Amino acid sequence: MSALIDSNPAYQAVTIMKVDWDTFKNESIVTELEVRRRSTLVMFKNGEEIERVIAQTSAEAIEPMFAKAVAS
Repeated sequence: MSALIDSNPAYQAVTIMKVDWDTFKNESIVTELEVRRRSTLVMFKNGEEIERVIAQTSAEAIEPMFAKAVAS
């Protein structure tokens, strides 16, 4: 994800919050977001979920989410 953010200055405006699933799998941050497995990325814009990818870590899967997040 770092390379993706570095490739487009607009993506640097996206706030990233990492939550270790193994440590927090039974905590509200995970249960309320319905994160059921590792490698889940949830993208929000203005407090609303706009997209989610599960078990996909490629730039091709993640970049469209960043584009959506920074779009006007």
